Amino acid sequence: MMVPKRETPRAIEERGTVKAKYARFFWPVLRGMVLIVALCAFIPFLAFLAGLPYGGTWGAAMGGGVFMLASLTLMAMIPKPETRPAIEGKGTARRLRLPDWSLVSYCFITGLGWNWVCAFLWFSRRYAFFSTPVIAVTGLIMAFYAAIALLVDRLTGGNWRTALLVFLFAPVVLAGIVLRLGLLR
Repeated sequence: MMVPKRETPRAIEERGTVKAKYARFFWPVLRGMVLIVALCAFIPFLAFLAGLPYGGTWGAAMGGGVFMLASLTLMAMIPKPETRPAIEGKGTARRLRLPDWSLVSYCFITGLGWNWVCAFLWFSRRYAFFSTPVIAVTGLIMAFYAAIALLVDRLTGGNWRTALLVFLFAPVVLAGIVLRLGLLR
């Protein structure tokens, strides 16, 4: 007569624990999708601001609206900074960490795009959009912003997070002002 083998009992998983296993991927994937939508709508918005012919007026206006809405959604979805527990009654200390990856990539790509259009307009459309002078000037502008960020890093005592934020936000703000005021048309 054969004796059946005893199997070790498996733990029964509750439904909540199965959902929680995949819940940590929901927000990063959603931020990535909003980032893709914002960057796809960035091109017609940038062409509209620069006065370049791209898809007509309605396409550029719709692209601008989608870009603004997706950008605001992306900014609203950034997770709040985590706090550390109180250390010997001194209150809570904010944890310094790298900004969210979607915000870093959004600022870098849009800053590069703003500066690319500024370089193209600076040459008064004499060269092609992807010509060597336009690429070289865009690279020089981004190197200038990197030098400013390194200077901020030195002045703040080695706070590289502040330098990263300066490098990410300065191109967007300055190129946006130049294009909005029409200084290169």
